[in-house]
Amino acid sequence: MKHDLCFQLGTIIKKVGHDGRVSIELDTDSPKRYTKVESVFLEIHGKLIPFFLENFSIQHDKLAHLKFEDVDNVEDAEALVGCPVLLPLELLPPLTGNKFYYHEVIGFEIKDHNSGESAGTIESIFENGPNDLFVSSLLGDDILIPISDDWIIKVDRDSKVILMDLPEGLLQVNQKSGPTKESE
Repeated sequence: MKHDLCFQLGTIIKKVGHDGRVSIELDTDSPKRYTKVESVFLEIHGKLIPFFLENFSIQHDKLAHLKFEDVDNVEDAEALVGCPVLLPLELLPPLTGNKFYYHEVIGFEIKDHNSGESAGTIESIFENGPNDLFVSSLLGDDILIPISDDWIIKVDRDSKVILMDLPEGLLQVNQKSGPTKESE
């Protein structure tokens, strides 16, 4: 399995007990959706390794305990602490309307609702805590656009366009090739 075909369910944060169980900090809004999975991938030294599950029990919204087959002691469990836990993308529920997964909008064009101007094609997402950013490419420049529900008017999956209500001047501020203010 390749990284780009997976999403991160969470990260192993500690061992639990003495039987090889681990605690995972979940990165999902719907943890119950994944309690029946039979296996997960752990990222170990940059490679995805499949691990089969004996048990997946949710402790609360952001924490679960996992028991893997063939991980039966404290030492083996401690060796997994810090590993990202991944699942195949096909296990994600489809989103509709203006909701989207970051991976699905890569390659979408951003258009300004007011001017009709293109803000470029989304090349990546810069995850910056509460203010994640679209990184788009426009005329050779990287444009940084805050991902704000208030600014997103429409996500058109058929046309691969995100229509946004961008603040006036945002595109010009971002462009290196655009006009610059000279210092006095």
